[in-house]
Amino acid sequence: MAPESSKIKLDKLDKDILNELQKDATVSYKDLSKKIGAAESTVYDRTRRLRQLGIIKGIVPLLDAKKCGKLTTAWIRVSIDSIKDIGRISKELAMIDELLEVHEISGEWDILVKTKVTDNEELRNLEVEKIGPIKGIKGLYSLIAVRTEKEDIRIKLESLEEQMALNSND
Repeated sequence: MAPESSKIKLDKLDKDILNELQKDATVSYKDLSKKIGAAESTVYDRTRRLRQLGIIKGIVPLLDAKKCGKLTTAWIRVSIDSIKDIGRISKELAMIDELLEVHEISGEWDILVKTKVTDNEELRNLEVEKIGPIKGIKGLYSLIAVRTEKEDIRIKLESLEEQMALNSND
């Protein structure tokens, strides 16, 4: 598998496959091959290669958080006592199932995490019982979304003839 830091060159076919899978990962190889105009065996081989390279990390259903009872989206900014502990603390935070994202960041705060919880009480309990006790954490500051206009995990890739030559140059 290629090192995470190295950029892997994706061609038009790779991008088309990835774009379609990001729309609907349950699409069959047969239907996918029809949509992008490539042989089914080629689509299968390319998809397998994209998995082996770690570009496709997994295929999971995209859940509606509200319909699952997760009504509160929050980001928690974390400050730590010593920057030398940031790697260990990030790893410990990443082991908490309720945290969806863990990022080491620059600026006044050291780590930013994202969560979706049922309500503010669950958020409080997460902070007090699971995050706060981690050795080396100095402070927490929560930001709660009051409304979400857009939330998407798909990565924008061009192609499908680089999105129809960027929509025929508008």
